[in-house]
Amino acid sequence: MSFAHLRLHTEFSINDGLVTIKPLLSRLQDLSMPAVAITDLANMFGLIKFYSGSMKSGIKPICGCDVLISDEAGQTRLVLLVKNHQGYLNLTRLISDLYTENPSHGVPEISKKNLAEFSEGLIAISGAQHSDIGTALLAGEEAQARELLGRWCEIFPDSFYIELQRVGRNFEEDYIDAAVALASACGCPVVATNDVRFLDRDDFEAHEVRVCINGGRSLDDPRRPRD
Repeated sequence: MSFAHLRLHTEFSINDGLVTIKPLLSRLQDLSMPAVAITDLANMFGLIKFYSGSMKSGIKPICGCDVLISDEAGQTRLVLLVKNHQGYLNLTRLISDLYTENPSHGVPEISKKNLAEFSEGLIAISGAQHSDIGTALLAGEEAQARELLGRWCEIFPDSFYIELQRVGRNFEEDYIDAAVALASACGCPVVATNDVRFLDRDDFEAHEVRVCINGGRSLDDPRRPRD
């Protein structure tokens, strides 16, 4: 069974990504992976280079973006993937609006209202533990999680997936058990992803340094987030 990464930050995610396009495509060829999505945080700067390189390498490129969502649950995450031309137009519109309507110094957030207006042609992946659904499940609020899932399925009919990740984070297994149960009860499909930020194990420390620089913390700070 083939596997394709659907959540991957490149060097264009300056807060935590180290992956560069050419080595990525070379690694995918070595691993016989047929496709990949790049989902940089709130930007699509690498799209042209990624698309061109993928075509030459025989890899199917999937255009996407990792976005921050603002709502009553606070700041949560969502991955958007393009499935057709209309989806590409809507994703570029959403990302453009992020920066014209939210001129802030941090990563801008998108509202569910805007997502609902420009959801056609897009696939949404929930955001695993960092989603509103994940937050509700880990808090034991199953009814709230079910309600949130219903709202997302209304915004993305037949195109919303509950995301499952096993990358070593705290409470990961608790989330997976609850998310699978919710998906089964509601008839929602699930998708397994990794959270790719670098290609080689030896790059982990450089990744940590980049995250610390972005967060204004030092590597030896015991209070710094590690998720």
